[in-house]
Amino acid sequence: MEVIHDSRNTKMNEDQIKSKLTEALSRLYENQVNLFAFTSQTHQTEWNLVNHLANEVRNIFPEFDCDVDVIKPNLGNKRPDIILHKRGTHSSNFLVIEVKRSESELAGDLDKTRQSWFGSELNYQFGAVIAIMDNSFIIKVIKNLP
Repeated sequence: MEVIHDSRNTKMNEDQIKSKLTEALSRLYENQVNLFAFTSQTHQTEWNLVNHLANEVRNIFPEFDCDVDVIKPNLGNKRPDIILHKRGTHSSNFLVIEVKRSESELAGDLDKTRQSWFGSELNYQFGAVIAIMDNSFIIKVIKNLP
């Protein structure tokens, strides 16, 4: 028997999600101390950071499926960086995460989150935009208001 988990029943708020994401990022910096130690011939990419962060996020939110860089064909093939949901149903779309390499890109992605991931049938409950820099990070969490 398939059990459908409705993320709308999850009693979390923006501060609690931010706290969990802070824990995931702290673990990322602890577990990958050399994450930014590339040679002059190699540079860090956003996608590489997303991949490493998703592993930590998956451990912090074990009750959800965690997917990276999935394509949303009904939205012009837009691709969220990380999603927490239950596969196979839109009723359990919990959190969409966009990752950036600089703080200056956060505001635009907050707007993108509201427009792309909160509307339509996807209807994610929360959105987060995270800027990951060499020695620090910034997290902005927003709630999808009904």
